[in-house]
Amino acid sequence: MFGKLMKYELRSCMRVFLPLWGATLALALINGFTTGYQPSISAPLLEFLIRILPALLLFGLSFGMFVMAFVLIIRRFFSGLLGDGGYLAFSLPATCAEHIGSKLLTALLMLVGCLITGFLATVFIILIRGYGDSVQSFFAEAWKILSSYPKLGLVIAEAITAALLSASFFVLRLYSGMAVGHLFNNHRGLWSLGAVIGIGWLFNLVTIKVIQLFGQNLEESSFHITITSFQEALNYLPGIFGIFIGFFLVGSIILWIVTWLILKKRLNIL
Repeated sequence: MFGKLMKYELRSCMRVFLPLWGATLALALINGFTTGYQPSISAPLLEFLIRILPALLLFGLSFGMFVMAFVLIIRRFFSGLLGDGGYLAFSLPATCAEHIGSKLLTALLMLVGCLITGFLATVFIILIRGYGDSVQSFFAEAWKILSSYPKLGLVIAEAITAALLSASFFVLRLYSGMAVGHLFNNHRGLWSLGAVIGIGWLFNLVTIKVIQLFGQNLEESSFHITITSFQEALNYLPGIFGIFIGFFLVGSIILWIVTWLILKKRLNIL
C-alpha cells in the first residue's frame, strides 16, 4: 500500500513541479544568452525585455519553487490527513506510519528536485556565458587539495546524510506542529503555527544547553583542539557532520513519534 500512496503523492506533486522546473530551466537558458547583451540601438524598453525581465523571472521562479514546496508540504499534510481528506485517507488499508512516510518521502523528493533544478539552471548559465573553463579550473584545483584527504568519501556521505536529515527534521517539525494544533477545536491554524514555533524554540533551547555543557566539559578536561593547517581542519569534519547527523536523526525520530501518536491515538479518525 505504501507504493500506491507514493504513486498518488508523486503524481499530484509532479503536476505542479514539472512545469515549474521546466520553466526555470528554460529561463536559465534564455538568461544565458541574454545576460550581457547590448542592443544596437538605445531602447530602454527593449533592453528591459531582453536583459532585465528574464533575470527577474528566473529569480522569481527560483524562489517560487521552494515557496511552492513549502506550501504543498503544509497543504497536503493538513488537508490530506488532518482535514476532511483524513476520513478518506484513513479508510484505506494503510497504516498511519505509511501515510506519514509517503508524505515525508514525497516532500524530500520535491525539495531535492528543487535543489537539482537550481543547480542545473546555474550550470546552464555558466556554460552558455563561456565561464565553463574557469569553473572547471577552479574545481580541478580544489580537487587536487581534497583528493589527498583520506576521508573525503566519508565526509561527502556524511554531508549528504546530514542535509537529508535536516530536511526531514524541517518537514517533520511542520507535521508535528500541525498535528498538535489540530488537537484544539478552534483556530487550529494559529495553534499549528504556534506549535511549529514552539517546537523549534524547544529544540534550540536543548541545543544551547548541550553546547554549553559540552563546552564546560572541554574547559574542565585537558582536551584541547589546535588547528594549524587546512589539512588538520579537514580531520575534524567527520566528527562535526556526525554531530549534525545525530542531532537531526534524534530530532526527526522524536517528531515522527509525536506526529504518529497524535494521528493514531488522539484524533479518533482511524
